[in-house]
Amino acid sequence: MNGDIFSSPAISSDGTIYVGSWDKYLYAFDPSGTLKWKFLTENLVESSPAIGSDGTVYVGSRDRHCYALNPNGTLKWKYLTGSNVESSPAISPEGTVYFGSQDNYLHAVNSDGTLKWKFLTGDDINSSPTIGLDGTVYIGSNDDYLYAINTDGTLRWKYKAGGDIYSSPAIGSDGTLYVGSDDGNIYAFEKASGPAIVVSDTSLNFGYV
Repeated sequence: MNGDIFSSPAISSDGTIYVGSWDKYLYAFDPSGTLKWKFLTENLVESSPAIGSDGTVYVGSRDRHCYALNPNGTLKWKYLTGSNVESSPAISPEGTVYFGSQDNYLHAVNSDGTLKWKFLTGDDINSSPTIGLDGTVYIGSNDDYLYAINTDGTLRWKYKAGGDIYSSPAIGSDGTLYVGSDDGNIYAFEKASGPAIVVSDTSLNFGYV
């Protein structure tokens, strides 16, 4: 590799390790570290790859595309957005691919690469989406909001933090939703709903919602 690596690796069921690099490539390595293949995009790959149930590898690039690659490294399709894609894709059980773009949209793309819907936020999206058990998609935006989006692309709810949300939401085993913000808080949403109660100490702020 000839570039910085901000992408987090993804590992397939056969042990193949996928990771992106600022040298514009997505790399595939076998478990011994031997290169299997590499795929060239047209700009930096900061997005972390995601692997579908059929082995398809999805990753974003700063060339404004989200790519779907076959397990052998050939292009399946690519989907063009209006700006950089640093957000890492999330894949629903039925195969919908969700990811954010710096064009301010959360994009929902069908498994064949066609647009299902897109949801407009108020600023860039660098956060990566998380999908709840009921299919709700959670994602942060640089407009300070955390969004909960229904499977049809309509807004379920949104919550305004005190700063940009670059952080990617995570869901606990009890259904609690967690996300961080540039305001120094970590927010917890009980069952993904409810009014905000923010408590803090001198070192780290925690918000419970």
